[in-house]
Amino acid sequence: MIKTLRRQAPGGGMLLLNVGNLTKPSIRKDFAVMKKQVEVITACYRQLGADLLAPGLQELAYGDDIINTMVKAAGGSLPLLCTNLEKHSPAMKAFRDYLLLEKGGRRILLTSLLDPAMKRKAIHPLAIGDPAASLRQIQAAVPHDLSVVILHLADRKARTLLQQVKGVDIAILAAQRGTLPQPEMVGKTVLLKNNNHGKTIGYLDWSFARRQPVKAALVELEKKRVDPDPRVEKQVAAVEAWLRQHYIDLEKSGRGADSKLTSTYVGVKKCGSCHAKIVADWQQTRHARAYASLQKKCRDYCPDCLPCHVTGKKNPQNGVGFLSPQKTPHLFNVQCEQCHGAADRHLQDPEKPYGALITPDTCVTCHTPQTDPEFSYEKDINLISH
Repeated sequence: MIKTLRRQAPGGGMLLLNVGNLTKPSIRKDFAVMKKQVEVITACYRQLGADLLAPGLQELAYGDDIINTMVKAAGGSLPLLCTNLEKHSPAMKAFRDYLLLEKGGRRILLTSLLDPAMKRKAIHPLAIGDPAASLRQIQAAVPHDLSVVILHLADRKARTLLQQVKGVDIAILAAQRGTLPQPEMVGKTVLLKNNNHGKTIGYLDWSFARRQPVKAALVELEKKRVDPDPRVEKQVAAVEAWLRQHYIDLEKSGRGADSKLTSTYVGVKKCGSCHAKIVADWQQTRHARAYASLQKKCRDYCPDCLPCHVTGKKNPQNGVGFLSPQKTPHLFNVQCEQCHGAADRHLQDPEKPYGALITPDTCVTCHTPQTDPEFSYEKDINLISH
């Protein structure tokens, strides 16, 4: 996608950036995974020719080890930007206060601001200066034709800051999840937001003559629309193989996150002792082969994929569901309890009411527009009705 945009940009006037927060909260306790993801994602953006990376709290809060990994992967050719972070360690000194780029004969000033309140969440000391003072100082000191600021502040705080500091042309909200389908205006500043786990690329076409956007859109990243970059594909394949072996090793060592838990889900075999016909029908559905589909892709240990291919791991009801391939093999696939809830108490007293009401919300947590764009609850529910 990035290479396609580069070719379409007249005179090399395309600015490509990433606003950080490269890892997920679910892996914060696994530093090996965090390091690997930061390393690979940073390296991919460098290879694709991105103009800058503005790390967020998810990178900066975990110490010099993670930061050094990112700096090394950037390789000196991908600028790392953080304007109001006090660079008190060798790793942080690799970050720039601002970036001044020339695109199409225009000077573009880029800054990135952290919320000082974020330092309370850091596991190592972070010294963060006043965002408004830092932004004013650089805007006044560096001549420019366009000012772009990345705001690692809560959306409400970011809007307040833009009301206090004038002269910003474009601001990008980077701290909270979600998107803005259309740009918003805060005074004379165009406000953008595109934080949805990389499902879209935010695009803005700017007119310097009118000092306003000409076109803005969120471009969906679909395989049928965007050709994958072979260099990135190679990196992704390598890290997926590494991740699988990492989780296998964790489980064998007994250090997995679920090592002390016991599942309260009973599994489909016990359901079949009373509901043989229903289970026989289930065995003919794709739900009964959900885990095998992961095995074919060697993603049978992938924490991002597993919850929708096993039972009781995604939003478990009334108990603890799938833990790991070795510990809970009786919960492979999307079984009865994935939709109806844990059945241990139902077995103890079958006369009591059991089974959660199935609604569209039950299904769309996994059958999302990204994972199953052709899914229709009204049509597909008939495939599993019983």
